[in-house]
Amino acid sequence: MRIFSSKEENKHALQKKTHAFLSFNVRERAERSRMSTKPISSSVSSSSSLSSPTRFRAAQRRRRIRQHSIVTKASSSPSENADLVANLNSAFSIPSSVSFECDSSPYVYLTHKNGCTAKVYLFGANCASWTQPSGDEVLFVRPDAKFDESVPIAGGIPICFPQFGMNGPMSQQHGFARNMRWEVIGTSADVNPDDPEPAVMLSLKSNEETKKMWPHDFECTYEVTLRRDKLKCEFCVKNCAEDLKDELEFTAALHSYIEVVDATDSENVYAKGNLKGKSYMDKEIDAKNPPLLTYDKDRVTFGMKLVDSIFLNTDSEMLLHVGNGAAVSVENTAGWRDFVVWNPHQNMPQCYKQFACVENACAVKPVVLPGDGYVWKSEMNLTVVTL
Repeated sequence: MRIFSSKEENKHALQKKTHAFLSFNVRERAERSRMSTKPISSSVSSSSSLSSPTRFRAAQRRRRIRQHSIVTKASSSPSENADLVANLNSAFSIPSSVSFECDSSPYVYLTHKNGCTAKVYLFGANCASWTQPSGDEVLFVRPDAKFDESVPIAGGIPICFPQFGMNGPMSQQHGFARNMRWEVIGTSADVNPDDPEPAVMLSLKSNEETKKMWPHDFECTYEVTLRRDKLKCEFCVKNCAEDLKDELEFTAALHSYIEVVDATDSENVYAKGNLKGKSYMDKEIDAKNPPLLTYDKDRVTFGMKLVDSIFLNTDSEMLLHVGNGAAVSVENTAGWRDFVVWNPHQNMPQCYKQFACVENACAVKPVVLPGDGYVWKSEMNLTVVTL
């Protein structure tokens, strides 16, 4: 990942990313503009000004893209949540692909034609479930997880922003993004009628509450796309400061909890990558000041002690072997530079055997993002691999 810290460095490339910030991607936007379409009504939220090209809704085709803005607030009453879900379904649902529901907290439910599903809560923009066509769950939610929006959801894929762990100015571990309700700004399903790819995009903007903790103007978007064989998670941060010199500095991660058969079975459950000879920081030795060491193996095993390691500037993929003849590929497709591997061991005796975390991160060296609308983009892809 490039760190943009000077005034002129790659400005042209970054401006292109800024224009694409709230589009599902440049190719799809160009495709929409070539088709016979009519403009979306003027009721679109002011957030659409972050993307300079005119937005279109395509008529008479299988693909659907829906973009609106509905104000949400955390910790709503059951009746308020019910009204919110009704409004979200009216504005954003796509038959057989995207719907909105509520248990203790509202969420979007994505369904692929092949039978796989994903469940993304508005609170924390947490993708708390990704199931295979067989019904098997890939992600893990801890038994102590709460869904009443009083605390971050313990499991799934929490978003750590604007700091990872305590590596930053905030007293709140992993920042505030996982502890706030995000706004739905768009949904889609792929143009291919035989293989629709449902997606949802959510936004979190700086406000009075965030500025009490982190005094910066920003907007984050997070798009979760359910593909036939992958879960794609694209996380973007825009520096909304008007002055180019007003930089954002942040660390971040997608804190993926992945279900395993038995983490203590080191023969069959382990994380594997091109790790031998890589620099890493071992927080099990010292959580506040972890030593910088050189790793001497290509795999990380669990079950003997707390595992809390940050592998720096790694290759783009790591495989978590889950113990049943399959592995989950965690791939950094854009933006991320580090991998974090974590298992709490006896710190969570009720569930540590059931999961391990393999996370895409910028955990140590901060991302530096100039003002004047510059954007940082990252992408993680999860894939179940049969061994």
